[in-house]
Amino acid sequence: MSTAKKMLLALLALIVSIVYIALTFRLRKELGWWAFADCFALFMTVFTWLMSLVISNMIPHSGKLLAKIALIFGILFIISLIAEYIAYSTLF
Repeated sequence: MSTAKKMLLALLALIVSIVYIALTFRLRKELGWWAFADCFALFMTVFTWLMSLVISNMIPHSGKLLAKIALIFGILFIISLIAEYIAYSTLF
């Protein structure tokens, strides 16, 4: 996949993550600060992935490092999503 397609996909994913945060904000606000863990991890995953694509043209080492950070945030997103699902199912 070319870099332009990857950047377009990353921008689309960033827009989708912002819409996800906006649509679920009211529910999460009532539950407390911990309910935003998956939103934060999702946003940081997409943002660091987009920045890794932008920076990799100028500084390849930094682009690779940001891609690794995006992968770590992606794993944290999955873990936080599972943890919040368990918390929601036990609370409600």
